[in-house]
Amino acid sequence: MGARTPFVKSFGQLQKCDTIGLSVAAVEGLMKKSKLNPNVVDHIVWGNVVMQTNAPNVAREIIIDLNLPKKITAHSTSMACMSGLNAIMQAQQLVESGYADVVIAGGSDSTSNGELPIPRRLAYGLAEFAFGKQRGLAAVPNFFKHAGYNPLKWAPVQPAIAERSTGKTMGWHADMMAELAKVGRAEQEAFAIASHRNASAAQKKGYLNEEVVPCDDQKGKGNLITEDNLIKHDYESMPEKVKKLKPAFRKPDGSITAATSSALTDGASCVLVMSTEKAKELGYASDIRMKASTYTAIDPFPQLLLAPALGWHKVLRQAGLTLDQIDVIEVHEAFAAQVLVTLKCMESAEFAKKFLGLDTPVATKPIDMSRVNPNGGSIALGHPFAATGGRCVMAVMNELRRSQKKTGIISICAAGGLGGVAILERVPEVAMAADKK
Repeated sequence: MGARTPFVKSFGQLQKCDTIGLSVAAVEGLMKKSKLNPNVVDHIVWGNVVMQTNAPNVAREIIIDLNLPKKITAHSTSMACMSGLNAIMQAQQLVESGYADVVIAGGSDSTSNGELPIPRRLAYGLAEFAFGKQRGLAAVPNFFKHAGYNPLKWAPVQPAIAERSTGKTMGWHADMMAELAKVGRAEQEAFAIASHRNASAAQKKGYLNEEVVPCDDQKGKGNLITEDNLIKHDYESMPEKVKKLKPAFRKPDGSITAATSSALTDGASCVLVMSTEKAKELGYASDIRMKASTYTAIDPFPQLLLAPALGWHKVLRQAGLTLDQIDVIEVHEAFAAQVLVTLKCMESAEFAKKFLGLDTPVATKPIDMSRVNPNGGSIALGHPFAATGGRCVMAVMNELRRSQKKTGIISICAAGGLGGVAILERVPEVAMAADKK
């Protein structure tokens, strides 16, 4: 079982709700949906990327703000956009190791509330007043010695969404991947439009309502935000509009635009993780299991976001499955290009030989795109960094239950050349008993 806040455009409806507020809303929503007794919770694992310096362990703040039993232990984790899935995988490990029976795992991010760092030179100068041997007016010369004499250079620095190791943005790397794999702009735009079309249909059918719990906008008027607001329901008019957009990252000749990229988003998501035995004891459904999972990594330059492609064959092997047997494919849409390149790699004998040491492609036949992100992905729904993992898990879990199908794969790319892949399985014989609950 899982829950998430609405995913909304940054600096919009939930601008006043920081990452802790988002986290609290998601966990509170999960506990209400599941009617979970807080006394049975052993641990909370929480992913976070855009951290608050006054609360480095968001997981513990959730417990305190919700007034949950203080005996519940908690830790936070950060693995860039992989943070949410990482938290869920860690929760599974805690349960399997016997450390915990019931774990809440998820993640949150509020880009709206990202802190702006002051230049180091100013920090060093101010430190002279707070910690230096000289105090008061006597410290002024040392302040200017470190901070310099130009106040314009003391202004906070806007963070860049760029790789420290390469100096290039994530979008630049995705654009390079598209060029190397010969994935064109038209193909990317068609995929992005399909993401909005699928998400729009899912929202109208009520599928997204199965995931979303209300979140207070924190503006003091009790306003509850209840729906994702990045979905473009006018997707039929998008083809002509997106053609007019200029390249966003590799100018002037790149292929990725704002329309084929995920937007800055605020949100939180979480899932309930427990052993089959504990679920049965407490009366919860135990039909969904994480059958296999792995982390992967690649040299950030040039194909930064290709890392998950290295893990698909690993989890399929662990699960004893082929890609043709996977019913739902949920690939995080950082960019349409990165998704399409990943799928193309699965069908490529050259990629299999060069990167995986395999004699045949991971996919033995062309991938049926109707299985890929059937209810929309991050381009349409949004990408609140650490919250994406929980959303992807919920999307697969709910789709398997609705369709009565068996298996789904989740693939998430992350900064630093990292990736994560997992396979969820719905167990029919367990499901039939759970459906009676």
